[in-house]
Amino acid sequence: MTTIVWDGTTLATDSLISVNGSTYNHAQKLFQLDNGEWVAFAGEQQEWWEVLEWLNAGAPRNDKPHVSRVEMIIAGPDGVFEMFNKLVRIPVKGPVAYGTGWKWALAAIDHGKSAVEAVEYAMTRDHDSGGKVQSVEPALKAGVAFETLMHVVEGESATA
Repeated sequence: MTTIVWDGTTLATDSLISVNGSTYNHAQKLFQLDNGEWVAFAGEQQEWWEVLEWLNAGAPRNDKPHVSRVEMIIAGPDGVFEMFNKLVRIPVKGPVAYGTGWKWALAAIDHGKSAVEAVEYAMTRDHDSGGKVQSVEPALKAGVAFETLMHVVEGESATA
């Protein structure tokens, strides 16, 4: 399967494709969507392509592809989301990992490792994760505290 990880700043994945525990190939698992978001996939590779086309078409609500084995993390200016077979965006708060190496990756994150290091560690433990690590640090909108917004509205400095 694979290992995909979000650590709060970086989205990372391995590149191994496996079928029934046998190494099949190495592939791109991290893609930039037409809207600028980044998506990392785990699960059935054939289903990724259907989901990619659907996401790039604007993810029309009434035209979802039928998928049964896909996990993904989407990161971009509007936030970070996890998405599974029902293709519903679920906001992510904090680090997450999916694929067959997810437990190893989250353990590495818990011990202070980055997303890239977490994928590298998962690859030492999970026989379905391997190859080169692919990663990106997507641009996210910085959150603005309510108090800061109120200062700006009241004509005060935003740094107050």
